[in-house]
Amino acid sequence: MKKLFHDLFSRVEGVPFSITYPDRSTEKYGRAGEPTFNLIFRTEKAMRAILVNVELGFGEAYMVGDIDLEGKMTDLMTLVMTMDLIGAFKKVVYNPINILRHLPGQVRVFWHYLYQRHTYENDKRFISEPYDLGNEFYALWLDKDMQYTCGYFKTPEDSIDLAQEQKREHVCRKARLQPGETLLDIGCGWGGMLIYAAQHYGISGVGVTLSKEQAEESNRRIAKAGLQDRIHVEHADYRDLPKQGRVFDKVVSVGCLEHVGKENHDLFFKIACESLKPDGTFVLHAISRIKPGSLNAFGRKHVFPGVYTPSLPEITQCVANLGMRIHDVENLRLHYSYTAQRWLDAFEAHVDQIREMYDEQLVRLFRIYLSHGVADMRCGKNNELYQLIITPGIDNERPLTRDWLYAADADAESLGPAGGKPVGAPARAVHGVRGSSSS
Repeated sequence: MKKLFHDLFSRVEGVPFSITYPDRSTEKYGRAGEPTFNLIFRTEKAMRAILVNVELGFGEAYMVGDIDLEGKMTDLMTLVMTMDLIGAFKKVVYNPINILRHLPGQVRVFWHYLYQRHTYENDKRFISEPYDLGNEFYALWLDKDMQYTCGYFKTPEDSIDLAQEQKREHVCRKARLQPGETLLDIGCGWGGMLIYAAQHYGISGVGVTLSKEQAEESNRRIAKAGLQDRIHVEHADYRDLPKQGRVFDKVVSVGCLEHVGKENHDLFFKIACESLKPDGTFVLHAISRIKPGSLNAFGRKHVFPGVYTPSLPEITQCVANLGMRIHDVENLRLHYSYTAQRWLDAFEAHVDQIREMYDEQLVRLFRIYLSHGVADMRCGKNNELYQLIITPGIDNERPLTRDWLYAADADAESLGPAGGKPVGAPARAVHGVRGSSSS
């Protein structure tokens, strides 16, 4: 087995690194020079696990200490992605002889995929497992308003607090919110977007989340801000929205589509459309795979159960099937890499406190997850992050350019289409958020 791994690593031409094998021998690979990191296989079991499923085998072995790392996990992840080490290992893993040799493990991985069907009960579990770890946990490494989605960076040096404020402003501008309008936030998290829109754009609205802890914390924050007469968050399933018969001027969904499941994509967009007034606007913010396919087995089992990140063509097909129209698509991939790096830095800065709250396995789990987010979005081979502006039907009254979106003075009006009818920009800008060019 050591020879197999040695042969695979010997083909890598990237940064210098080293591997320590279970027999305690250490080999250097990659370019000449001091190793950037040293990956340690403490057991043969860890190596066998990788041959059953690369991502799941590595992740679980690292979580329990059968694999260790001297150096930064982001350096390892970057090398893995730039050199396509996973692809090289999968050629071995999916060899028919190897599949037969490790058939029981392959069956367990396949069964886990089948187990993650998106029923009402499963979806409650899928959301509660990652998001109900405790508000105190997330408060340690997210921004001050606990936004667990990609920020919007105008410079690489922006802080996470500023980037998340800029993201909320960016989404609100894209929705073209006006005072007195109603807003629905599907998958609202801890309510940051809803609170921001109420404070800065004068809207009233509703957020929905499947996480009980998020709903309770959101409404506590809303009350603290004195906004309880205008906005609130419901502990509810988005699929129940049609039963309530409510319609809104605008709908936003930031980081929710990934959780609904491939089989529910059409339903998700249908509900978003039916929740809008005929002249409304839907702003979608979602991670998207470059090619259709499920999240790897480790991510689906340990990080976000049931997650499926659709490709952009899958999204646009759902929109087209409903007769909806896409007016704008923006790729924020690098913004996610910067966001994940800020999260990782804050996580590591509080790692001792997190160990006291949980255990070493959770620390290692989130180190893999956050490091993967940094490297994956930096390398750009697997995932993107898109924001789309969607309307229920044809809208010829929209601005011809993006000038209204990036204007330094958000109160300025931009000219409308050919008829010259003025189209209102967002009601007001938040202090300290500057205009910028498109990323």
